[in-house]
Amino acid sequence: MGKLVEKSNYYKGHSQKPLFDMIPLNHWIPDELHIMLRITDRLWSLVIAELMEYGLFNDFARKIIIKEMERIKFFDLSKILSKIRADMIQNLWNKFYELYIKMKDPLTNAEEFQNDAKNWLTLFLTPSEGIPNTQGFKKGLYQPDNITPYIHVLVYHISEFIMIHQKWGLKSFSCSGVEKKYHEHVSYFFRKTLKDGGKKKSQSSAIIEILQHEN
Repeated sequence: MGKLVEKSNYYKGHSQKPLFDMIPLNHWIPDELHIMLRITDRLWSLVIAELMEYGLFNDFARKIIIKEMERIKFFDLSKILSKIRADMIQNLWNKFYELYIKMKDPLTNAEEFQNDAKNWLTLFLTPSEGIPNTQGFKKGLYQPDNITPYIHVLVYHISEFIMIHQKWGLKSFSCSGVEKKYHEHVSYFFRKTLKDGGKKKSQSSAIIEILQHEN
């Protein structure tokens, strides 16, 4: 971390001073669930932006997208994009899903993962070929400014954490259980508690109601 503080681009992939420069990089770990969710969000937002650019984002497209969002792999984008374009984007998404599965596997080799992640980034940054609006033009995928911090972490840091925590695997540090618990509490609060309300004599804390339900 000291090297990054002195020179922000000391390590490849870094361009700015660390936000929390008092915490060594090997003292924190990214959550695999949030990496999957945030990068999937980004991929969907890029598709939606493309649909809007060409005036294709309508009620039909919304309906298809909502249905496809129910799963995290093997999306059928050909329903809203041309087959060639859909196959190109779908390949990017499928490769990301493969990385996600490897990221959770404690047997994944860190060096191999890093190579796969860099190859995925290269695919993400596939440039266009030819001249726009001319025959033979092939639209690429995305630009460097479409890269998010989560994509940066996936490509440049996950392999480090796989190596450091090989004994347990990154899945051991997943926050999915906490997120599930939070979701259950929120759902129970809005559906089955009085939300700290009710008549004066029978008024009770929603927190107590949730705890009583769990016990």
